[in-house]
Amino acid sequence: MSFDVALAVVRFPGEEHYRTFAAPTFDGAHLCFDGLEISTWLNRKFDSMPVAMGSTDRNSYCDEVARVVGTLRERGGKTVICRQICGSFSRFEPFEMATEYFAAFPDMFCFLFFHPSTGWWMGASPELLLEIDDNDTGHTRALAGTRRTDDTSEWSAKNVVEHNIVVDDICRRAAVAGYGYSAHSAETGTLTYGKIEHLCTPISIERAGGVDMHEIIGAIHPTAAVGGYPVATAIEEIDRTESFPRYFYGGTLVTPRLAYVVLRCVHFDSQRWCVYTGSGITADSDPADEWGETQAKAAPLLDILKKY
Repeated sequence: MSFDVALAVVRFPGEEHYRTFAAPTFDGAHLCFDGLEISTWLNRKFDSMPVAMGSTDRNSYCDEVARVVGTLRERGGKTVICRQICGSFSRFEPFEMATEYFAAFPDMFCFLFFHPSTGWWMGASPELLLEIDDNDTGHTRALAGTRRTDDTSEWSAKNVVEHNIVVDDICRRAAVAGYGYSAHSAETGTLTYGKIEHLCTPISIERAGGVDMHEIIGAIHPTAAVGGYPVATAIEEIDRTESFPRYFYGGTLVTPRLAYVVLRCVHFDSQRWCVYTGSGITADSDPADEWGETQAKAAPLLDILKKY
């Protein structure tokens, strides 16, 4: 089966029906449909996006994370490091595969899109970037800190510190954006994703006259949950550490009143697939634990891919 027509299919959280978009423009960084814009990580441009052929080596990953940990013990903060898990198809059924993946995550922002220059991308993202309600108030959430759902112990200090970095960073960056916004965090709870859960803190963003989607995205993205903190330093660390381009991973999916980050996703063509999965590294991180976290985040998607 081959495809040459660009398209996107998305399902909003809590909805049953899909929304289909067609006939986009693509400038190397932004795939623009009528009512949906999908942007690459940091709006970086690519002429093409070949699917990676080899998974990240465990020993290399742990060595790199250990180096990042050493840096963070000196400067503080957080850096989000991603790795790749690659495989191949025995049969290529993108819509069947997407239907199965979407059904497993009814409360997530689910997406499948294709362009001849980008290949296929599919994901079920929990990472709300911004939602604007009927009163023109903005809503986002800090989503950081990860453990298995069967872990009933207290959240580790590492997870709590990582989470609080994200809460403080989003609130600060929204409030000092220069547009007169204020940001307020609510009580921290949890969000379940398959067999793992994350610490989750809702954040409201307000301004007299209402919230502008692109102003807030410009102010807070990439958040400390996706890039790190301080953001410029974290991006430099990512560029030194990751040996591959993120392409759309960590980028954005933006509709007029709802935006999510491109996460929990796979990039594929008719033969090969590559899952992108990351974790937040702090001074207290253990490389083996971070490897395990990335595996747990990718597990639901890998379970489905291996059927095809």
